[in-house]
Amino acid sequence: MNPCTIYLDSSADWGWAPPWGRSKTVWFIVGGLVLSPQQSHEAQLGLTRILGKYIEETERGKFTADHYEFHYHELIFGNGIYEHIQEIERKNMADEVFELIDYLKPVLFATAINKVQLKNVYGLRAYEPRILGMIATIHRYSIFLEREKMIGSIIVDEEQYKKDKDLRILMHDFKSTGITIRGGSYDPILENKLKNIIDNISFTASHHSAGIQLADAVSRVTFSHFERNKSDRFNQLDPYWDRKESTFREPSVVPKPNRWSLNVI
Repeated sequence: MNPCTIYLDSSADWGWAPPWGRSKTVWFIVGGLVLSPQQSHEAQLGLTRILGKYIEETERGKFTADHYEFHYHELIFGNGIYEHIQEIERKNMADEVFELIDYLKPVLFATAINKVQLKNVYGLRAYEPRILGMIATIHRYSIFLEREKMIGSIIVDEEQYKKDKDLRILMHDFKSTGITIRGGSYDPILENKLKNIIDNISFTASHHSAGIQLADAVSRVTFSHFERNKSDRFNQLDPYWDRKESTFREPSVVPKPNRWSLNVI
């Protein structure tokens, strides 16, 4: 079996929107990309080249090593290591990163959670978006691995999840009990025990992983598509979403729109 890794990151905060909380966003995204070892290596070489082209050594030296990475959100707004780069050059840099993604031709996954509708549909039974998003995405990744006869690992951005022991415990339990969430009519409904996933989740700092940096871009543009209806970059990713499985369509929207309540509280 051929090996691969899914790199996952999230975008937006996972808190509940009013009246259940104070979050200012409706959507929460967990997204990422599947790469073979060769693709992961080429991603690292590609991002290193792009960063070196646009960020001079004199500018790099002003920041600690953990800030020297591709970070899509900071690039768009010209923050951090990108603050000295003119807007047109930042766009050119983003273009090159998405050309790199096009060259790599990864398989993409994302779970787009409408937090308002999640609460409307499930009320007190609603799973916390950060956990539900991760579980749902890993479930579909596991189904993908079995379908393609591959074995895979999972690497997650540690900034968002490194202290989340519950997620590790859940992953361990799912290998025995199955990953399907019961009792709430959540999708997907297919049982799966993650038999083609190696070990448990690994957490990695984003500046150590080109895959995580590209996953950040995937999740960010997916968030912009759903939350702000800004879809130019999202549309560039269209050929790479996993859509061979007739049961699911990436990105997967939770809850399914046909369950949404028109009477939003």
